Amino acid sequence: MKKRKGITLIELIVALGILSVILAMGIAFLRTQLSTSSKQEKLANIQTDIQTALTIIKWDLMMGGYGIPISVTPVTGQNNANAGRDRLTINATDLSIGGSSKWSFTVDISSGNVIHVRRWGKNDIEVGDRIVILSDTKKPVGPVATVTNRESETDIYGQPAYALTIDQNVSTAQGNFVYVVPTGGYLTANYYYNNGNLMRNNDVLLNNTEDFQVAYWVDLNGNNLQDAGEWVHDLSALSAQQVLDGLKNVRISIIEVTPPDPSYTYPDNQITLEDHSYNLSGDDLHRRRRVYTLIAKVRNMR
Repeated sequence: MKKRKGITLIELIVALGILSVILAMGIAFLRTQLSTSSKQEKLANIQTDIQTALTIIKWDLMMGGYGIPISVTPVTGQNNANAGRDRLTINATDLSIGGSSKWSFTVDISSGNVIHVRRWGKNDIEVGDRIVILSDTKKPVGPVATVTNRESETDIYGQPAYALTIDQNVSTAQGNFVYVVPTGGYLTANYYYNNGNLMRNNDVLLNNTEDFQVAYWVDLNGNNLQDAGEWVHDLSALSAQQVLDGLKNVRISIIEVTPPDPSYTYPDNQITLEDHSYNLSGDDLHRRRRVYTLIAKVRNMR
């Protein structure tokens, strides 16, 4: 019976070589998968952040003008405020973050320092609240006043109401709107670009932002159709009355970027978003980009 031969040195070297190749391929595949997974995770995080930011901006725009007199412009903008990026300002008594949604309406005519308003049963106007009374055309009925006393009553139709004593004399009609003014006055949301971030007032709303652009549909002829030339980038070119009468929609455009990736090169060396064009160089050529657009209706201009 022949003795079995053991593995030779050459066979061992060949086997180790094959094993090394297989291990190298496996490690390379794993690194590729991890890199792809990391990139997908970053893009997913950006997607979540941008959706949250767009929702906040949308609600702020929809609330713009809520509960404020016509003398306060609800929506203003500054074109090319920061190296081509825009600035957007929204005013209201209630916004997506902060504010007061407490409001009511007058149920009877009054003259003096007592007004009669609908009682909801929850989230009602309280003693100590500062209120503004507006007509149906958003003109103020007297100055901002403070509620000093509140008594339950019913109106002439037997519906629940409050008699509110205030520290100002006013003359109200039936159906005037009464809004609670937040402490410190009307709320303002300022959106602007700062060092790679989209800011909302003093807070970072969105990281990894490269550009922030705003466009406005102003229905100049009042036909409720988007005619040529009615989408504008600079509200300052229009009168305050044109903006109040005609501003219908606001279009927000944002470019989000990933960190530089040396293995990737952006296909163009220039980007144009709305009326802003800029060139790419250095690390910026190795960033991936996505453009996000939101169109929101401004509901409380008048």
